[in-house]
Amino acid sequence: MATREDDEERQERAYRLIGEIVDGIVAQTCARHYLAPTQEHQFTSKITALIERELHDMMVHGMHVKVHAQDFPDKGRGSWEKKSGADVYISLVVDAPDYQVNKGMIVQSKWDDSKDRKGLATQVRDMKKRTTSSYVWAYGPSSISVVPADDVAEGKLDFSSAKTVGQLISDGLRCHEGDPKLGRDLSMPVPQSLTAMMEKLALKHGLSITLSEGEA
Repeated sequence: MATREDDEERQERAYRLIGEIVDGIVAQTCARHYLAPTQEHQFTSKITALIERELHDMMVHGMHVKVHAQDFPDKGRGSWEKKSGADVYISLVVDAPDYQVNKGMIVQSKWDDSKDRKGLATQVRDMKKRTTSSYVWAYGPSSISVVPADDVAEGKLDFSSAKTVGQLISDGLRCHEGDPKLGRDLSMPVPQSLTAMMEKLALKHGLSITLSEGEA
């Protein structure tokens, strides 16, 4: 019979493997698009869509993974009127018998060589007004560096505490990162609850990762 310690170790292996898979997806996508004429918002859509494609409906160490990626257009019907400092909302949910997580975080994405420091400074200030769980994703040639909003001064990124996207997601699943106030409404179907949070935060991109115990 599995003990509580066995379950915790199994869950930890699941979180770690999911992070490794995400970082593999990120590395391949960066290598393909960093030198291409891909715009930031297009790159973000590709990353979230690939995470959904590769991880959705996967069984990882006894945990069933569900992933939903969602985008909204910049203009026209379905676009948000209000501007936001961030452009990505990430929902992380874990539903285990003795462990539950429902948190969210927000992200602003930039190429690592972006010169728009004034714009980034404003965006980071707006994000920090919403939540301390705010980050900048700096897109590089082989990876994405995740910089906490607190490590951005006058639009300049301090990479001393940077981590990978996979590490950010793994830490969120462990409940080490993320804001419970940004958790989505679990009484609603995922697409509707994800849309509701994106609309509330006025964000263009959404990514929901849910882990639950048992068979798919």
